[in-house]
Amino acid sequence: RPVVVQEQAGERAIVTRAQRRRARRAEMNRRQFMKATFWGGLGFGLTGALAAFLSFFWPRGVQGFGGKIPVSASLVPDEGEDPVRVTTGKFWLAHLERGAGTHGGFGFEGEAGLLALWWKCPHLGCTVPWRGDFNFEGVTGWFRCPCHGSTYTRSGVRVFGPAPRPMDTMEVTVNPDGSLSVDTGVIRKGDQDNPQRTVPYA
Repeated sequence: RPVVVQEQAGERAIVTRAQRRRARRAEMNRRQFMKATFWGGLGFGLTGALAAFLSFFWPRGVQGFGGKIPVSASLVPDEGEDPVRVTTGKFWLAHLERGAGTHGGFGFEGEAGLLALWWKCPHLGCTVPWRGDFNFEGVTGWFRCPCHGSTYTRSGVRVFGPAPRPMDTMEVTVNPDGSLSVDTGVIRKGDQDNPQRTVPYA
């Protein structure tokens, strides 16, 4: 009898140790699963956030404003003519004569060529129209903000009003066939050197 009891006790001890090992393995598996789930979810979330960040700051294939706007050669104004409004790109395309775009000591003289001016007023963001009929200090033809009267030359140089600086410019590329590509995603703050930012156009 004692021998049987001892054998049964030994079996129970063996079974208990096996159960504990299984329980430990199950607990470890649960912990590993939870860790894998946590790190996997974190990695997935970070990847999504990074993709959104890159898409916002380095957009691909942007069409319309914020991307490259094609302008056909037929729309390019002749040198000295009134600027042309390009609605899809929110800019005015000016074809300046040599030395044009300055007035009364404002602006630095530049060479003849094309200039793309963002039509947003640097003051409060109003859309600035070209006023070919507007006379200011004996000169007719200005960009004139309808909101607070800021007045700009053909090159976007501010000569009057509350705007803190000249109109901003955009990057212009001339194609071999005479058409243009205006990158509305590359905007440079306007300054007195606006007339010197022209791109030659034959």
